[in-house]
Amino acid sequence: MEDVDYSVSIANLICQENGIDLDADDGEEERHEMIILLKDVDLSETEEYMEKLIFRESSFESRGHDLLSCSDSYSSVVAEDWFECARLTSVQWILQMRDCFCFNSKTAYLAVAYFDRFFVRRQISDKEKLWAIRLLSVACLSLAAKMEEHSVPALSDYQIDGYAFNNKAIQRMELLVLTTLEWRMSSVTPFDYLSYFTYKFQYEHGTKDLIPNAVRYIFAITEVINVVDCRPSTIAAAALLAASSERYTKELLESKISSISLCGSLEKEHVYACYSMMTVESPKKPKRTKRGASSDLSANHSSIGDAIDLADSASFTGSREKRRRLQLPNIQ
Repeated sequence: MEDVDYSVSIANLICQENGIDLDADDGEEERHEMIILLKDVDLSETEEYMEKLIFRESSFESRGHDLLSCSDSYSSVVAEDWFECARLTSVQWILQMRDCFCFNSKTAYLAVAYFDRFFVRRQISDKEKLWAIRLLSVACLSLAAKMEEHSVPALSDYQIDGYAFNNKAIQRMELLVLTTLEWRMSSVTPFDYLSYFTYKFQYEHGTKDLIPNAVRYIFAITEVINVVDCRPSTIAAAALLAASSERYTKELLESKISSISLCGSLEKEHVYACYSMMTVESPKKPKRTKRGASSDLSANHSSIGDAIDLADSASFTGSREKRRRLQLPNIQ
């Protein structure tokens, strides 16, 4: 048998690092992630593949909500200010944890998507159970990290000011999320489309600031809208258009979208509504006047994870059976 030469230059095995990256600021890290996003999808990917992504995203919960007005499909709970404030606090915490743990953008978006999809199917029973929303935030982020990250923090590392959830409480909430979402955790996100739309919109020669800005627009709008109300492809298209140096009227935006064959699958009205919310100077956000009152813990709830009886603390009810009480699944 012919001998094979396995000799390799040692220099080729050495990681080519010089320590410069240790001094890189957050902006450099963000740009590095954006470069990775651009390389995730070959720009020569077929229209057929992207259409499959759009088909996949349509299979998840969607209320078909008009972004420009409040829909009657909103439940009374979701429409209330206290819930909007609680959701905003949860989304902002998820984004803060993304920076804290250096999670990628998709992880943070998935966590928000899990959170919003959960509330399509279940409701919080009353605003006195805000701790349950905080626990849900932790569970959603933990699950998203397990889906996307190479290494994940210990459950005890997920800290929310004033709350001390133990591992068992988080695990039980994770299982409730998994069963509620029917274990469908591999969702499509706007980041799956950024490379393709950048190429199709002919922005590929100016991506240094375009992609980071588009990502900021994506996360900014997650604080304002329920992501179930807007398809990921719609958010991606709107974010790239908003991040460009051009400004579009409704007619110009629809014309640009129509010039791309795949974009015929996009809902132009929703793209423009999303784009408009991203580009206004002061986007409409949930009222914050009650935020302090709704999010602060009283002294006797400072260690909920250890103090509560979880068998009696499940605060979520099914949206179709509002009187049915749910129990967090048991973790052995």
